[in-house]
Amino acid sequence: MADSSPLLTIVLEESGTLDRESVMYRRLVAARLRLESEFRILHISEPLTTATIARLCNEIDSKYVVFMRTSHQLSTNYVTTMLDYLRTRTVYLTEPVVYTGPIPNNIANTKIDQNYHYSRDTDVFGTAFNTRRLADALEALGDIDRAGLYISYRLYWSLGIITPLPTGFSVASETKAAIGLQLHDDVTRLVPLISTTSTEVRLHLVRYLAAFLRGLRAQKVSRVSLAHLRDVIHTFDLADFANLLDPLQPFEGSWLRWLNEPEPRYLYKQLSEGDSYLVFHEGEADESALQLYRLQLGSDILTIEKSYVPCVRRPGYFRPASYDFYSRPIDHYSTILFFDRPLQADDNAEHLYEYFIKNHPEYKETYFALNPKSEDWDRLLAKGFKLIPIFTQEFYEKFLISDLVISSQIYNIRYKGKSFANSRFVYLQHGVQLNDMTDWVLSKYFDIFVATGQIEADYLKALAPVETLNSGLPRFESLVRADNADKHLLFLPTWRFNLHQSSTEHFTQSSYFRAIDAILSDKSLLNFLERTGRTLHVKLHPNVEKRASHFRFSDRVIKSDLSYREAISSAEMVFTDYSSAVIDAAFIGTPIAYYQWDAVDFFNDQPYEGRLNFRQDGLGPVFEEHSELINHIVHEGYLHSDEQYTHRHERFFEGVDPERINSKIVERMLSL
Repeated sequence: MADSSPLLTIVLEESGTLDRESVMYRRLVAARLRLESEFRILHISEPLTTATIARLCNEIDSKYVVFMRTSHQLSTNYVTTMLDYLRTRTVYLTEPVVYTGPIPNNIANTKIDQNYHYSRDTDVFGTAFNTRRLADALEALGDIDRAGLYISYRLYWSLGIITPLPTGFSVASETKAAIGLQLHDDVTRLVPLISTTSTEVRLHLVRYLAAFLRGLRAQKVSRVSLAHLRDVIHTFDLADFANLLDPLQPFEGSWLRWLNEPEPRYLYKQLSEGDSYLVFHEGEADESALQLYRLQLGSDILTIEKSYVPCVRRPGYFRPASYDFYSRPIDHYSTILFFDRPLQADDNAEHLYEYFIKNHPEYKETYFALNPKSEDWDRLLAKGFKLIPIFTQEFYEKFLISDLVISSQIYNIRYKGKSFANSRFVYLQHGVQLNDMTDWVLSKYFDIFVATGQIEADYLKALAPVETLNSGLPRFESLVRADNADKHLLFLPTWRFNLHQSSTEHFTQSSYFRAIDAILSDKSLLNFLERTGRTLHVKLHPNVEKRASHFRFSDRVIKSDLSYREAISSAEMVFTDYSSAVIDAAFIGTPIAYYQWDAVDFFNDQPYEGRLNFRQDGLGPVFEEHSELINHIVHEGYLHSDEQYTHRHERFFEGVDPERINSKIVERMLSL
């Protein structure tokens, strides 16, 4: 290498406009001012595939290479620490402490243990590879997907233990763990079968395998064969770590066990009477089976089904190795635990709790969990709620002795052997399943899943026929249209996942910001509001609140500080892009509309697919053009009833009795 060559090249993958105001980029530029001769920044706009990396290794002249995206995060001393280490020795690979969330202030306190290695992102990002050694490895690993290249490189060069440097790097998102990996179409193997005794590498491998299996549920097809998956599991003894998957990826935990050693069925969720099991087998499913997935792996067909088996046939039922949390019936002495979000109530659990303590005062040990710092704490105390601080020792002790937990959220709560996998849990939902959340639903534990109307119930019953309850959401029962003279319209835009970690400049240049801001500042709309004495209230998504000042609010267009419940009940008309929050408005007869300016590619950047056809099944008109929405509002089109939406409303909420929502849920939950 010539003397003029830098020691390190940092490759920035950014397919769109490079976000030069992101924290990531500004820190790199700041480091370059001091260390310009030792590293360079290379921006590439093409996808960072294995083939791209192979080409870059042959083009760049630096001794080491790191791959990044501007959406990632890095410590202020990342570049300095890397260069200080690399300039004094020759290594195959070095890396920072890698996180999936915020980088802590004191990286030295990070415990590098089994949990760290299992939770660490296994992609190539943030790690400094020896460029020549990476090029050499790629001659053998050229068929490996980029997401598996880091592990494969370590296997190829027998790098069993890597001590991270005292600096941090974060991929800044847990999306991959939630939705899994979808490998490049031509990939036929996950990693080379080069055995290792390194626990560290094997933990990375089991995480990578779980992410692949999770992604396969969505993708449905892969060229990776069942035989290869079994070879990976057996070569690296990954079944030893199957229990690590159970808290957050229980579906994949059962799948891994089946791949390792097939059994007739795998207990997934204990229930009061008929437990839920997963059944894996090669080939087509029986027509009578409750089929969840039909997957193609290479030339193999894998069918995954669900079955319900009486609990008396549960392994160890008569001689349980641990306490059976279903052994006590729910009675007046039972401890019952409700909660919504840690810092926010006013959702379905609060409304059901209020109904329950009023109508069933005989249940004395009924608690509502909330963070004492929540603005709702004093309000609920005044209403007579029996509050306990959520996620504290007191909370976990109550959870341990509880006979029933009810929530609008699903959290991974585990304490002294108890979890929702082996105890009663009622999921009230926060919203409505308008999108295809099949893979998410099947990854969760619940005894009851509350649905809102027959359309949603039919969708859920195909996944959880025993657990689905078509009752409606508890908050609906007390939601009414406010009868007052103050007329306001309400706008509820949702979020875009591809804007996480964007700089202010990048955010304000996005189509998301421009579309919303154009509504808020439209002259025709402002004139209409002024002329008719109306206001437009805007409830920004929590992820947007910190950038609210960039929107053009005014006297007639205001950022609403009302609760969702207050804002919806007092609105004359509600519109959104895709948020299910407008279903609350539709339930009480408030006109709704959809403004979907990015309908063509919205779901390309979201961790889910659309299920509801808004034009055919939506409860209000759908507009894709700014002018169409403005015309609908200023000509007061929302005030005119339309039979098609009336018919859709009846069909959507079929089976929901507005006066018996809470009682129907309580009757079912007390019977568990």
